[in-house]
Amino acid sequence: MRIIQISDTHLSAEFSHFAANAETIGRHVAASGADLVINTGDLSMNGAVSPADLALAAGWHRSLGVPVKAVPGNHDVGDRVEIRADQPLDDARLETFRRVIGPDRWVEDIPGWRLIGLNAMLFATGHREDEEQIDWLADVARVDAKVALFLHKPLCIDTLDEGPRGYWTVVPERRRPLLAALGQSDLRLVASGHLHIAKHRTIGGIEHIWSPAGSFVCGDMQEDLGGDRRIGWVEYEFSPDGFTHRFVFPEDARDLPLDPLHDLIYPPFAAEDA
Repeated sequence: MRIIQISDTHLSAEFSHFAANAETIGRHVAASGADLVINTGDLSMNGAVSPADLALAAGWHRSLGVPVKAVPGNHDVGDRVEIRADQPLDDARLETFRRVIGPDRWVEDIPGWRLIGLNAMLFATGHREDEEQIDWLADVARVDAKVALFLHKPLCIDTLDEGPRGYWTVVPERRRPLLAALGQSDLRLVASGHLHIAKHRTIGGIEHIWSPAGSFVCGDMQEDLGGDRRIGWVEYEFSPDGFTHRFVFPEDARDLPLDPLHDLIYPPFAAEDA
């Protein structure tokens, strides 16, 4: 089973800065012969307030000619109020994502594996579906198969017991129940995006893979989180016995830095938590 993970495509109906990279990635993915594409969030530039951005992302997914599953990112459905006071996750944003894109959490079974897509943006928001999703995860992860988890924000940067990492990761108070829900499963892979870097580490006996972005690189505005800051994606080969992966960085993509464009194309960020 050949699966391609793309992430942080940041498609926008208003701004065209990264459209060429989306076109490049789409062309390569459509010709790849992949069985499934998984977009690990921030499909859109500003879908949390602009359904047109989500609609553009949905159309782009259809153009690939490959089955696509997606999980939401902060730019698609909002975030914790401490992170984005102007764009908190709420019922309306969740409903728009589900209507335009599809389910925000899902299960896909392939030989020897259960792939689970998770809505990382629910964590620590106080939304009623936060706990519901943890209970759902505990249920669907009880399976006689290896488990791969796909979500937008990574669980951690360095260790599973690390403290808060602000904007960049799932907060520790939600990471713990999430891992407890997965405690009886054969978790082999956690695949995420959000950081706009290509990175692979084994942490706690689990393979953690961060997908590079399909839009821009963060440049000097981002702290050093390790990894490779280039435009690309991840290609996986799953077999009943395991998986392999490789990062792909197409030569015809442009590693556009966000720094000089940030104030132009993004609404101001709320203060980040510590």
